[in-house]
Amino acid sequence: MTDGLLERCLRLVPLDEVTRHVERVCRHDRYQGSTGLERAAELVAESAEAAGLTDVGIDQYAADGEAQWWTWRAPVSWTPLTAVLDVHEGPERILRVDHAEQPFSVATYSAPTAPGGRDVRLVRIGGGAGGRPGPGGGHGLAGALAVVERSAFGHARMLRELQDAGAVGFVTDAPWKGTHEAPHPGRIELPPGSPLSAFSVTPAQLARIAAAADRGGRALMTVAVDRSAAMPVVSGVLPGTDPDAGEVWLTAHLCHPRPGANDNASGVAALLGVASALAAARRQDARFGTRGSVRFFWGPEFLGQAAVLHQCFGSGGRRLPDAVINLDMVGEDQARCASPFVVERPPDLVPSLLGPLAEHFVEEVFAATADHPGSWRPSPFLGFSDHALYADPGIGRPGVQFCHPDDRFNHSAGDAPDKVSPIEMLRSTAAAAALAQTVAGGGPDREGLARIVDRWCARERTRARTVASRHGAPWARRYLTRVEAGCEALTALAAGEPRPSGARTPLRPEGPAVAAHWPGPLNLREMMGGLPPGTRAELADLIAADKHCLSMLFHFAIRADGRRTRGEIVDDTSLALEREIDPAVSGRLFDALLESGWVREAPS
Repeated sequence: MTDGLLERCLRLVPLDEVTRHVERVCRHDRYQGSTGLERAAELVAESAEAAGLTDVGIDQYAADGEAQWWTWRAPVSWTPLTAVLDVHEGPERILRVDHAEQPFSVATYSAPTAPGGRDVRLVRIGGGAGGRPGPGGGHGLAGALAVVERSAFGHARMLRELQDAGAVGFVTDAPWKGTHEAPHPGRIELPPGSPLSAFSVTPAQLARIAAAADRGGRALMTVAVDRSAAMPVVSGVLPGTDPDAGEVWLTAHLCHPRPGANDNASGVAALLGVASALAAARRQDARFGTRGSVRFFWGPEFLGQAAVLHQCFGSGGRRLPDAVINLDMVGEDQARCASPFVVERPPDLVPSLLGPLAEHFVEEVFAATADHPGSWRPSPFLGFSDHALYADPGIGRPGVQFCHPDDRFNHSAGDAPDKVSPIEMLRSTAAAAALAQTVAGGGPDREGLARIVDRWCARERTRARTVASRHGAPWARRYLTRVEAGCEALTALAAGEPRPSGARTPLRPEGPAVAAHWPGPLNLREMMGGLPPGTRAELADLIAADKHCLSMLFHFAIRADGRRTRGEIVDDTSLALEREIDPAVSGRLFDALLESGWVREAPS
């Protein structure tokens, strides 16, 4: 039964404790293989035990950059001990940028300098007065630190050109976030093993550095790096009463440069809050226990879950879960950060009641906290976080994500605890707890489940008509037909009828069928990394222009089932993402998939 469950979870969430967890995690620089992540993992493990989880442990994996889990490579161990940029005009230091005081100011995987630092020339790259047009061709960059204006910043190509020109690194304000009154340095990530060092600064800081470059100024770069850390993954469990029953897994990625409050100290803290609430409920009432176990994981994004899943396929490994709940960026203050609360649904290739149940509890929690501002909405599966690994057809487990994807401070030093809303943390924690309890307990009774699904279908049909009204008639008809098929499949599933096939609106098949050819969970980064440089650069440009191109690639790949043709896959992806796709874009993306060899057309 779900009646009263959400209200009980709201009462049992220890909100002050959850808020303290956010603040404590934010103190650590949590690069994927770093001493900061190790310390954060120890903090989480200690808190998980205090919350009432059992079998709490930290698994350690070598952070050696090697492929350890199918195609998934471990991170490269990298902890910045010192990262300072001193800018001088003559004998006078006019600016110091210190990562210890200004988070995000050093690029991830920056190369270390000699212990005393490296004195370098400053050379401007960009369209401003005194700026050179770009690094291509050298422009006297050998041994220099490039001062890269935002207009000249093009990550992949620029890195290659700077290396070819002999530059030692660069400084830029290109990824800054926030407002002109309160700017924050944004994230830069170099490839592991890069020979470059890089710094991220605010626009005002870059203007001072550029002016110094014009007057012949120099800089002293000092970067010291520790490479001793491993990659930790924390886990714990609330055991079920039936060891043969399926498990529900809750995941939250622990990695991120500090502060990383919403992304993702909020998800880490919310999982600890879920553990506390459900454990407290069990202590109060033994009948609150569930048949299935509720298992919790905290680790580096994507890689932690790849390591966990790899264990499921070894001898004596743990079983795959029945369902996954991923919490990523769940605490955002909507008024300040400008993103609603989003429930990202599982892919609808296989019908699952997880999505309607998740939306039921989120709708309930927003109704129960209606005195506070905020809104929520559903989203199609996009796959930008840990739940994506479970969407791979070879894993085939439904996963839902709670998130705030459009945080204006994301991946910047502005993502601090003051941007996290206590009421949003309460909402996400209580809804996740109620959802985990329901799924692990076997779900609501048949009548209650039917009511939830009927309500979901009614709302979905209304929403679908709004989506369809924004598109041309042929696409809209196919989309509405697909939505209706999905509603019928979920209604049948709720009634206990044999599992129907997923939503699909076939076109007339034209061309050969396309089949998947990769091991383990789909790894788009590795797929793209194996492409020829030209193709890889084209994909990078498409993704930089529209991040949803990554989702399109993912949807194309997981639909390559050996039965569908290229045209069917593209059309079904378009309907699933609720957007028409430019044929030129879909063509380039699909061509890249085929060029990679990760999907292949059947011989004619």
